Amino acid sequence: MATIKDVARVAGVSVTTVSIIINGKAQERKISDATCRRVQETMRELGYQPNLSARRLRYQDNPKPVIVFFWPIDYRTSILASFLNALQLEIQKLNFDCELVVQTYENDHLDQYGSLILKNGYSGMIIGASSYMDLEYLESLSPQMPLVLINRTSERFSTVGVDNREVGFIAARQFQQKGYKEAVVFASEHSYVATGQRTQAFLFACSQLGINVMADYIIKCPNTISGGCHAAERYCGSPNPPKAIFCDSDTIAIGALNTFYRLGRKVPEETELLTIAMLDPDHAEYAIPPLSVLEMPNREIGKQIIDLLYEKITMNSLEPKHVTLKANLILRDSFRL
Repeated sequence: MATIKDVARVAGVSVTTVSIIINGKAQERKISDATCRRVQETMRELGYQPNLSARRLRYQDNPKPVIVFFWPIDYRTSILASFLNALQLEIQKLNFDCELVVQTYENDHLDQYGSLILKNGYSGMIIGASSYMDLEYLESLSPQMPLVLINRTSERFSTVGVDNREVGFIAARQFQQKGYKEAVVFASEHSYVATGQRTQAFLFACSQLGINVMADYIIKCPNTISGGCHAAERYCGSPNPPKAIFCDSDTIAIGALNTFYRLGRKVPEETELLTIAMLDPDHAEYAIPPLSVLEMPNREIGKQIIDLLYEKITMNSLEPKHVTLKANLILRDSFRL
């Protein structure tokens, strides 16, 4: 097993320099970014894993493990509550004596928190809803703590999520089974990683299954309830639009239902909706009419994240692990087979 002396020798620096970098104090000690990258790359190549728990005991007054949860400030803050609830439930179930800290950030600007990520005051890290730019930045780092990405792919870090492409195909197959040859898509105008992948997978599956989605019927809108209202208004203003609608979020779908009710368009008799669901299940179940959804398993994702971090922290391991879960197809009144 590689030691800190091995890392120093291969990287061509002193043991003290390696220790400073590991402990997240390179900037204040004026160690160059190039040296940091060289040391981090050497640690990866040698498979060096410092004793995370012992080091934190030396640098913290409180030895209790601290897990930081990064989540962006945008419309997706409405999803945050379901994840926090799931994380806390599993922490209690495991009797895991830890602290959970929420750190908000702006998409594409995770690099502003580089020193926080590399600093070893945390025992574990969860990063949700990251952008492609954020993922690229993370891949350039070597945080010396277990890190879990929600619904993203990575070879270097642990991941928990669903197969977004499979979700898109499942949705398209529901349309095929009902005999639809045309469909409409209500999509977020700001295509984030997961929603974009699911919508693109749905469109590709439709092309394979003989379902036509004309460009004019891919209606983009803000991923808000009011955005869904406006998308539905555009839909209702079109001459003879296709009956079947795929929404890439339940937030948009709830807004669309409001417009259909206001304009007297009957669901599901005149228009049918199937949507991806990220909000708390009550939002879809108690909508009028109740929404048919491909429900993201947020509660199970939260459970798996805490189980994974508990294992990694206990075993002092940085080895990535990947967990793929299934979305739940729940057919209600807005779309039935």
